[in-house]
Amino acid sequence: MNRDVGVTELIRTVLPEWAGPIFEITALLGDELVVVGVLGILVVVDVYRSADSGSDHLLSRETATLVAIVLGGLALTLVLKTTIDSPRPPASLQAVPREGTGFPSGHTMAATVLWVSLAYWSDRFSARGRLLIASIVIAVVGFSRLALGVHYLVDVVASVGFGVGYLLLAAKATGLEPMRAFATAGVLGVMALLVTAGSADGWLAFVGCIGGAGGWWLVNRPAVQRMWIATTR
Repeated sequence: MNRDVGVTELIRTVLPEWAGPIFEITALLGDELVVVGVLGILVVVDVYRSADSGSDHLLSRETATLVAIVLGGLALTLVLKTTIDSPRPPASLQAVPREGTGFPSGHTMAATVLWVSLAYWSDRFSARGRLLIASIVIAVVGFSRLALGVHYLVDVVASVGFGVGYLLLAAKATGLEPMRAFATAGVLGVMALLVTAGSADGWLAFVGCIGGAGGWWLVNRPAVQRMWIATTR
């Protein structure tokens, strides 16, 4: 499949070289490590709020579901990239050397899964405002990948479609129930490990998904809940 429609080359030709570092920074909004970091912050904030409000639950079901769905989305991204195995644009177009596969764009798909999920579960601003913010972030991440010359336009557009499609299917399949969401993430984690033949990225996806599921199971054990209630009362 020829994914080169000339857009990446045009952008790389027009943009000055000094803009490269700027787009490297904006691309971090879809970086997997940043996404996992955001999830970690959400969990910590949620636990703090639970303690402050005297909730019987250490972690809310909404936050647990969000974490599960996003982790599953990261694993699915790895499965797609490994299975499709399409090359990146040539090194002559890349502002920063990048190896590996180019379709879909991992940064763009990760940004779509994370920021659309945050827009759905957040209660700040209006629903339209949250979706607008998520759309802007995704567009910035996608454009940054083109500006850096590491993806084609087809990669970026398809990644948004994959991300949104995954979120819709995940919501329907899990009923937004945390345990179902973590079970789905666990399956995707196993698939990532198998498809990548046990690569480092595959193991990270597997451990993240299975570890998240194990953590949710643990915090719902009666002994842990009793300890939590005793601590927060």
